[in-house]
Amino acid sequence: MPDDVPPPVAPRPGAARARDVAATLAVAGAGALGFWLVGAPAPWLVGAVMATSVAALAGKVRPLPNRLRDAVFVLLGASMGSAVTPDTLAGVLLWPGSMVALGVAVTAMIAASYLILWRGFGWDRTTAFYASPPGALSAVLAMASSTSADMSKVAVVQVFRVFVLVAVAPVAIVVSGAPPIVGPALPPAGPGTIAAIIGVGIAGAALAHLVRLPGGLMIGAFAASAALHAGGLVTARMPDWLTLPTFVMLGAIVGARFSGLAPREILTLMRASVASFLATAGLGVAFAIGVGWSLGLPPAQVFVAFAPGALEAMMLTAYLLGLDPAYVGAHHVARFVALSFGVPIAARLLGAALARVDAPGDDADV
Repeated sequence: MPDDVPPPVAPRPGAARARDVAATLAVAGAGALGFWLVGAPAPWLVGAVMATSVAALAGKVRPLPNRLRDAVFVLLGASMGSAVTPDTLAGVLLWPGSMVALGVAVTAMIAASYLILWRGFGWDRTTAFYASPPGALSAVLAMASSTSADMSKVAVVQVFRVFVLVAVAPVAIVVSGAPPIVGPALPPAGPGTIAAIIGVGIAGAALAHLVRLPGGLMIGAFAASAALHAGGLVTARMPDWLTLPTFVMLGAIVGARFSGLAPREILTLMRASVASFLATAGLGVAFAIGVGWSLGLPPAQVFVAFAPGALEAMMLTAYLLGLDPAYVGAHHVARFVALSFGVPIAARLLGAALARVDAPGDDADV
């Protein structure tokens, strides 16, 4: 079976399959709601992942059908395209030196984490690769789930970063006294605009799927939606009633991959997660100090912009800390876009390189 094709869900009778889907989504939804009620970061995704993972470890849930999974990827891509707006793109041009430093920092973070997970913990290259990109949590999880990567490892490392980074935000808020700033940057779209975004997203997903781009369904939909928003043709986001369930379902897709893991394996994953986080966060601090000093910007602001966390969580952290939203937003969207397109391209190039140099019998190709 090719690496970019996930294992199929075992056939089940219609009624049993419907019950399986309902049970998995119910568990994911309950976890998401619980995390939202306690104010956890990225609750609709992280809560769903955690709840479904626990249920998967207990053998209580099954993977969602492939067709439902594909629909989720398309909707995710179409929704996340709204992060790319003309104002945000204009902000990217204001700090060229900082953007270059961000590119170097992200590359260094990925390389450091990849080497630690591959060489230090013996992970296969595909899993180490997808566990390493800092940020763009939803995009990376969606892309990884369509490859041979071990999703349990990828999810634990990626989600761990979000928790650790956001856990320090309340302390920073108390110290700074910055008032919380809430509310989306764009208004929710109406029925006609929703249909346009989804229609363009489906077309982009189909095109990317035809050219066999890894994670193509989501990346193609994202690219098409981003083009609409960046060009100013659409100035609204997908409404929460449509986007939040897709994050819950992505959490269910990822969490169901935890089936069969033993507590000992979880402890092993946590050690690897801590090592990866320390490497990426350390690089983030170092670059923040250097860029902040050279550009005369507060290092805390640069760190949140460079922090190896998910786009949603880091943007929320920036707002809560009262940091410059243009600077932080421009950097995180730039990294989100770069990772969304760069990760699948790098995966393909790395896979081709490994195919040439690996010894026979090495099954760790990306």
